[in-house]
Amino acid sequence: MTTVLIAAPATVSRAADLVAPGTYAAVTDSDCAAPRNLAAIERKFRVQANEVHHQPALDIVSITDIRENRYLPAREDITSVDRLYCKASAGMSDGRTRTLWYMIEYGEGFAGAFGDNVEFCLSGLDRWNVHDGACRVLR
Repeated sequence: MTTVLIAAPATVSRAADLVAPGTYAAVTDSDCAAPRNLAAIERKFRVQANEVHHQPALDIVSITDIRENRYLPAREDITSVDRLYCKASAGMSDGRTRTLWYMIEYGEGFAGAFGDNVEFCLSGLDRWNVHDGACRVLR
Protein backbone atom coordinates (compact mmCIF):
# COMPACT_ATOMS: atom_id res chain seq x y z
CA MET A 1 0.00 0.00 0.00
CA THR A 2 1.41 3.37 -0.98
CA THR A 3 0.94 6.40 1.24
CA VAL A 4 0.81 9.79 -0.45
CA LEU A 5 1.57 12.89 1.58
CA ILE A 6 1.04 16.31 0.11
CA ALA A 7 2.50 19.33 1.84
CA ALA A 8 -0.19 21.81 2.77
CA PRO A 9 0.09 25.20 1.12
CA ALA A 10 1.10 28.19 3.18
CA THR A 11 -1.29 30.42 1.30
CA VAL A 12 -4.67 29.97 -0.28
CA SER A 13 -3.41 30.92 -3.74
CA ARG A 14 -1.18 27.83 -3.88
CA ALA A 15 -3.83 25.52 -2.41
CA ALA A 16 -5.53 24.66 -5.70
CA ASP A 17 -3.55 21.41 -5.85
CA LEU A 18 -5.77 19.98 -3.10
CA VAL A 19 -9.01 20.08 -5.11
CA ALA A 20 -9.17 16.30 -5.47
CA PRO A 21 -11.01 14.58 -2.60
CA GLY A 22 -8.98 12.47 -0.22
CA THR A 23 -7.21 12.66 3.08
CA TYR A 24 -3.93 14.53 3.18
CA ALA A 25 -1.51 14.67 6.08
CA ALA A 26 -1.49 18.14 7.59
CA VAL A 27 1.81 19.80 8.27
CA THR A 28 2.41 22.30 11.03
CA ASP A 29 1.91 25.33 8.77
CA SER A 30 -1.47 24.09 7.51
CA ASP A 31 -4.48 26.25 8.29
CA CYS A 32 -6.13 23.09 9.63
CA ALA A 33 -3.56 23.11 12.44
CA ALA A 34 -3.47 26.89 12.95
CA PRO A 35 -3.93 27.75 16.65
CA ARG A 36 -6.45 30.51 15.82
CA ASN A 37 -8.74 28.02 14.05
CA LEU A 38 -8.46 25.34 16.75
CA ALA A 39 -9.12 27.96 19.45
CA ALA A 40 -12.24 29.09 17.56
CA ILE A 41 -13.54 25.50 17.54
CA GLU A 42 -12.88 25.08 21.27
CA ARG A 43 -14.52 28.43 22.07
CA LYS A 44 -17.62 27.70 19.95
CA PHE A 45 -17.92 24.20 21.43
CA ARG A 46 -18.00 25.58 24.99
CA VAL A 47 -21.07 27.62 24.03
CA GLN A 48 -22.62 24.62 22.26
CA ALA A 49 -22.00 22.30 25.24
CA ASN A 50 -23.89 24.70 27.51
CA GLU A 51 -26.73 25.80 25.26
CA VAL A 52 -27.39 22.77 23.05
CA HIS A 53 -26.20 19.70 24.93
CA HIS A 54 -26.84 21.08 28.44
CA GLN A 55 -23.52 19.58 29.56
CA PRO A 56 -21.44 22.52 30.84
CA ALA A 57 -18.68 20.18 32.04
CA LEU A 58 -18.16 18.73 28.54
CA ASP A 59 -15.15 20.28 26.83
CA ILE A 60 -12.59 19.58 24.13
CA VAL A 61 -9.30 18.87 25.91
CA SER A 62 -7.13 18.00 22.89
CA ILE A 63 -7.19 18.09 19.11
CA THR A 64 -4.85 15.60 17.45
CA ASP A 65 -4.32 13.71 14.19
CA ILE A 66 -5.16 16.80 12.13
CA ARG A 67 -5.65 16.21 8.40
CA GLU A 68 -6.66 18.25 5.38
CA ASN A 69 -9.60 16.51 3.78
CA ARG A 70 -10.15 18.67 0.68
CA TYR A 71 -9.84 22.19 -0.65
CA LEU A 72 -12.41 23.99 -2.78
CA PRO A 73 -11.14 27.19 -4.38
CA ALA A 74 -13.42 30.13 -5.06
CA ARG A 75 -15.20 29.95 -8.40
CA GLU A 76 -17.16 32.88 -9.69
CA ASP A 77 -19.85 30.72 -11.26
CA ILE A 78 -20.60 28.93 -7.97
CA THR A 79 -19.13 30.69 -4.95
CA SER A 80 -16.61 33.38 -4.21
CA VAL A 81 -15.30 31.73 -1.05
CA ASP A 82 -12.22 29.50 -0.67
CA ARG A 83 -12.97 26.56 1.62
CA LEU A 84 -10.57 24.15 3.32
CA TYR A 85 -12.11 21.01 4.85
CA CYS A 86 -10.30 19.32 7.73
CA LYS A 87 -10.57 16.24 9.94
CA ALA A 88 -9.08 15.58 13.39
CA SER A 89 -9.57 13.60 16.58
CA ALA A 90 -10.97 15.48 19.55
CA GLY A 91 -10.24 14.25 23.05
CA MET A 92 -13.21 15.12 25.26
CA SER A 93 -13.34 15.84 28.97
CA ASP A 94 -15.61 12.79 29.42
CA GLY A 95 -12.76 10.53 28.26
CA ARG A 96 -14.18 9.82 24.81
CA THR A 97 -12.45 10.57 21.53
CA ARG A 98 -14.67 11.89 18.76
CA THR A 99 -14.05 12.64 15.10
CA LEU A 100 -13.93 16.39 14.50
CA TRP A 101 -14.88 17.65 11.05
CA TYR A 102 -14.39 21.33 10.28
CA MET A 103 -14.29 23.81 7.44
CA ILE A 104 -12.40 27.07 7.15
CA GLU A 105 -14.03 29.71 4.96
CA TYR A 106 -11.40 32.29 4.03
CA GLY A 107 -12.35 35.93 4.48
CA GLU A 108 -15.77 35.09 5.91
CA GLY A 109 -15.20 36.21 9.49
CA PHE A 110 -17.46 38.77 11.15
CA ALA A 111 -18.89 41.08 8.45
CA GLY A 112 -16.59 39.43 5.92
CA ALA A 113 -13.71 41.61 7.04
CA PHE A 114 -12.35 40.11 10.25
CA GLY A 115 -10.51 36.91 9.45
CA ASP A 116 -11.91 33.54 8.53
CA ASN A 117 -15.01 31.62 9.56
CA VAL A 118 -14.65 28.15 11.09
CA GLU A 119 -17.60 25.74 11.13
CA PHE A 120 -17.26 22.40 12.93
CA CYS A 121 -19.10 19.23 13.83
CA LEU A 122 -18.21 16.53 16.35
CA SER A 123 -19.43 13.05 15.40
CA GLY A 124 -22.26 12.05 17.71
CA LEU A 125 -22.79 15.59 18.99
CA ASP A 126 -24.79 17.16 16.17
CA ARG A 127 -28.00 16.99 18.18
CA TRP A 128 -30.06 19.10 15.80
CA ASN A 129 -28.56 17.60 12.60
CA VAL A 130 -27.26 21.01 11.57
CA HIS A 131 -24.54 19.32 9.52
CA ASP A 132 -26.65 16.33 8.42
CA GLY A 133 -26.09 12.78 9.64
CA ALA A 134 -22.54 11.98 10.77
CA CYS A 135 -21.37 15.55 9.99
CA ARG A 136 -21.68 14.85 6.24
CA VAL A 137 -21.85 18.54 5.24
CA LEU A 138 -18.37 19.25 6.59
CA ARG A 139 -16.58 16.24 5.14
